[in-house]
Amino acid sequence: MAVFGVIFKEAVSSILAHKSRAALTLLGVVIGIASVVTVIAAGNGGRAIIMKEFEGFSPRTLQITPNYTDMRVNTRFRPVPMDDRDLEDIERGVGEIEDVAPVLRSNTTVRVGTVEKTLLVTGTTNAFINFVEFELESGRVISDAEVASRAKVAIVGAKIVEEFFPEGDAIGEYLTAFDTPILIVGTLRRKEKAESISLSDPDKEFNNAVVVTVGVFKRVFGNRNQYNLILANVKDLGLVTRAKERIVAILTRNHGMWGDEYYKFRVTSMSEQIALIDSVIGAVTLGVALLAGIALLVAAIGIMNIMLVSVKERTREIGIRKALGAKRSLILLQFLIETVLLTGGGGLVGLGLAFAASAAVAALARWPSVIEPATCVVAVAMSLLTGLLSGLYPASRAARLPPQEALRYE
Repeated sequence: MAVFGVIFKEAVSSILAHKSRAALTLLGVVIGIASVVTVIAAGNGGRAIIMKEFEGFSPRTLQITPNYTDMRVNTRFRPVPMDDRDLEDIERGVGEIEDVAPVLRSNTTVRVGTVEKTLLVTGTTNAFINFVEFELESGRVISDAEVASRAKVAIVGAKIVEEFFPEGDAIGEYLTAFDTPILIVGTLRRKEKAESISLSDPDKEFNNAVVVTVGVFKRVFGNRNQYNLILANVKDLGLVTRAKERIVAILTRNHGMWGDEYYKFRVTSMSEQIALIDSVIGAVTLGVALLAGIALLVAAIGIMNIMLVSVKERTREIGIRKALGAKRSLILLQFLIETVLLTGGGGLVGLGLAFAASAAVAALARWPSVIEPATCVVAVAMSLLTGLLSGLYPASRAARLPPQEALRYE
């Protein structure tokens, strides 16, 4: 242990004797580690944004839609909408699900007095509240009785209240949509945009929401009986696969297939969509991180070159030590300690720089940067590994120098 302490002090003294060289060596590692960690932090921030976008949906939620995926490949295929028969068959025939909500949407002009605006109106059932994250600001939700009786009632977003009813509460007031007076029974609490680069803008959908009963929606469109989206909640995550198979089987029985080869409908779970997006973000982040890691490779080559120069400069010193009985392993250890100190220190400084850069990105670009503890550990480990690999050859070369030749070196 005492021997190691002496060697460690010698390594530190050698580094301090060449401060400019040590600083330049550190710089390469600092830039490399800072670049990699900052990129990974930005990727984690992007992943956090995606997860926030989907946080209102449960991983047990299934989305049932026409098979747009195969329609993009086979342009001769046309979307086949679902109808009330499909909805009833799914509710009765799939025991693995507990909530089913059809969703109809259309843009229309909404008016209150002289104020009018084109908005997206949603027609659905009361089960819809089990699929979205919302808070009532005032009033109540639409009741099952109102859905059954096709009552002309609606729940509206906060921006609707602000723009159409600036002087007071909207509860009990009427708005006109599809040229039909509709009573407002509930208003939603405003949802703020979490990030400036959030995938969706709450003001475009949530805060401007107008939700009516599916019966009213179909009535004003002339008993329109076509659904391009049905939501369903599975009772348990372990039943997702079975529920999907049953739903596709029911829809195929009702509508057939395209050429006995392609299904006309697609059932996707929110967990699948989240996993897919997460894998894409992960792949992009990894690719950019690998590019940033080139800086580390350049730093490793620079460290190896500097250490080889150091070995050459200290050839006579090495010869004297070996002549006095220094073992090859001790010479090897000293040079390895020097490189590890340089790269380890560079890793810690680079990590600090990454925190500063991530904070700057978060403040200026309003993009969240998430640096996880595992990333910090890996970053420091990478810097140390860089030092070991780049310093191994110069250190072993120094250790193998014959003492008689080293002593003659000028």
